[in-house]
Amino acid sequence: MTISVILGPRLQTVASFVPEGAKLGDIGTDHAYLPIALYEAHRIYKAVAIDVHEGPYQSALSAVKGRYLEDFIEVRLGDGLKPLMSGEVDVLTLAGMGGRTMLEILSARPDVVNSLTDLIVQPQGAEGAVRLALLENGWRLKAERLVEEENRLYVVMAYSKETGWDEAELLKKENEWNQRLQPLLEQGLILDTEFSSLVHMLVWHFGPLVLENRSDLLNSYLNEYRSMLSRRLEQMKKSKSIEIEAKLKEVCAELALVEGIRTWQ
Repeated sequence: MTISVILGPRLQTVASFVPEGAKLGDIGTDHAYLPIALYEAHRIYKAVAIDVHEGPYQSALSAVKGRYLEDFIEVRLGDGLKPLMSGEVDVLTLAGMGGRTMLEILSARPDVVNSLTDLIVQPQGAEGAVRLALLENGWRLKAERLVEEENRLYVVMAYSKETGWDEAELLKKENEWNQRLQPLLEQGLILDTEFSSLVHMLVWHFGPLVLENRSDLLNSYLNEYRSMLSRRLEQMKKSKSIEIEAKLKEVCAELALVEGIRTWQ
């Protein structure tokens, strides 16, 4: 069979985490390129491709029919997991949507989620909230990887019910960063009352496993965040509000911690 779909780096990374022989549910499928590519590569057994919007649904339907894959990839119109029956798929992929939206989709159908073995997500925003919520719900983090596409950075996370790092193990990694960044506290760059909460927020925003991989993409990720904080700081300095002083100190502390993470060896 000739492979007819070439995925970009972001969806290639999502695809790389899908277990062999999966019964895949692809939520927010758009053109259904992910399930098509996986089926044509003989990586999945079957798929259900779902999109809530009529336009992408029709595009997916056309893409699947044009490749004569209707017997293997079923395209459905619907909101989140609502078109799925419990046990119909064992792996879910959700890519290219907001992290809070992902959590709402998953929480709306616990019966479907409980029947899964694996979950692969690529949130756009609220990454820390996604990580913590999934771990609190018993998922184990198998891997997370940064990927660059069209000069933008994305993070893809793979979760499993059986293998990977559980919440307690990853909280130990957060504690390691508390220890590594302790010198900043001792130097008086950060208040003791805000140190732990800021470290917690940053570790889960960037990702405990992403931070362990000292890659060029991680440096770019940290630099982007540092630039965002610097811009925010400059805007805040223009304010004449009395209440802004405490927030200024917090952003300065956050900047110091990001720099500490960036330069840690």
